[in-house]
Amino acid sequence: MKVLKFGADWCGPCRVLNSRLEGFNECPIIKYNVDELDEELLNKYDIINIPVTILLDDEDNEIRRWIGLFNVQELKDEISKH
Repeated sequence: MKVLKFGADWCGPCRVLNSRLEGFNECPIIKYNVDELDEELLNKYDIINIPVTILLDDEDNEIRRWIGLFNVQELKDEISKH
């Protein structure tokens, strides 16, 4: 499993979410700055708003998506289900 996190440096909620995810070690987190991405990756994951956090299984299938701020315990609970 892995987590994809889409955000931007100028985004307040993105910065808050980054701090909430500090110390998270249940699986790898790949952070993307949307200002540095090409349209292809944004379209692939249907990124319209930020922050977006996506939990993927080992075959890169989406398990769950969070848009905006959320409680990181939800992410941990979702990982423990799988």
